[in-house]
This record gives sequence, C-alpha cells and structure tokens, in this order.
Amino acid sequence: MSPETQLAVAESFLLVAALHHFAVAVVAVLFWIRRTSMERTVAVYFALAFATAAVALAGHPSARIVAAFTTGLSALWCLEAAHPKNVLSFRRTPRLRLAVMGILGLFALLYPGYSGELPSFVFSPLGVTLPPTLLLALATLNSIAPATSRPLHGSLAAVGLVIGVNGLLSEGWIHVPLVVASVYAVPLLFGRAVLREDDGEGGATSVRAVHERMHKRRVLLSRPRRSSIRKLNTHNRKK
Repeated sequence: MSPETQLAVAESFLLVAALHHFAVAVVAVLFWIRRTSMERTVAVYFALAFATAAVALAGHPSARIVAAFTTGLSALWCLEAAHPKNVLSFRRTPRLRLAVMGILGLFALLYPGYSGELPSFVFSPLGVTLPPTLLLALATLNSIAPATSRPLHGSLAAVGLVIGVNGLLSEGWIHVPLVVASVYAVPLLFGRAVLREDDGEGGATSVRAVHERMHKRRVLLSRPRRSSIRKLNTHNRKK
C-alpha cells in the first residue's frame, strides 16, 4: 500500500481516529482502577480497532489486500474476546521491556505524519490504518507475562513485520517502531522471555488482594496473647 493511500485513508477518517484515542484513554483508566479481569475488555477494543481499520482500508482499491489481513486480525481478536487466553499481568515482566513497550505504545498514539495540521496525539490514524493499530496491539502483548494467545500474537508479529519493512522501505524511519515491536515478539513466542521473580503476595495489586491482606493483618493484631489469657485464668482460680 502506497504512502499516498495511507495518507488519504487517514485524512478521510480523522473523527474515527479521535474516537479511538478516547476509547484507549477509557480502557486505560478502567485497567488502572480494576487491575484484573480486563482481558475481554482489551480484546473487544482491539477487535473493534482492527474492524474499523478494515472498513477504512477497504474503500481504497489499492488497500483491499491489506484490508483483508486486517479483517483476519479483527476476527482473531473476536475469538480472544470470546475465549480469553491472554493474561494481562505485568508483575513478572522485566522493567526494561515494560519501558521499551511503553515507549512504542506511546509512539502508536502519536504516529506523526498522518494528521495534517491537526495534533497527531489526538488524530494519529489509530483504528484507521494498520501500522499504528498493529503497533499498539503488539506493544500490549509484548508487555504482558507470562501468557499470551500464540496464534494471535504470532499473526500480529508476522503481519507487523511485513507492513513495517514495507513501510520502512517506502516511507522511512516512521515505521521503525513497528519493526522493532514485531521482531521483539519472536523470542517471546518461542518461550525465551526473561521473567522477573514472582514476589507472591507482596506483588498483588488488585483491590481484592489488598483488602485480603489488610483483613489478615487486622485479625492477627486483634487476637489476644496467650500469656494474657493464662494470667487471667490463674487470677480467677485464686479467687
């Protein structure tokens, strides 16, 4: 797909891109509040993002092949939404990988060059063209540990590598982050990812886990000492 076609698609669906930026912000806030059980919500969002990108791309004859791949990725995300296999946990992910993927995910939200004179952090073509949508999805799956859906993760990496290399040759450095994210996914898919030690209870961040720990502490602190009970019994016997 030519750079001109991508630019035409992006300019035609600026409002859709803005709505996707808003949706990402909402999902991020929900995840920050809940911390758990967000796998289906994230999958539904990405299924929708790839679906709208497929519709946007299908309107241009030169982009219909890319639209077909985008539709397939949307279908895989729909399967993930129906039966989640990804585990949205960052507790065991190395901090360096989290930092790198965070930067790549931020670049997906900025993706300059497609918003005209409008600010790219609101109108970058997320959910409209494939590169930023792929980049955000890959940055998310590359960040979580230890489990992802391999068919989904592998398909995203393969398509991302093809689109990224093609874009790198035709448009230059702007597609480097997509290539990096796609290549980064390869060792993760082969199970060669380095994981942090599981810190167990101390690393639990969910509201329920914190509540349970606090409840345990209150119970332990409220229990009377055995020595006090024995002294009380001895005093009653003397009387």
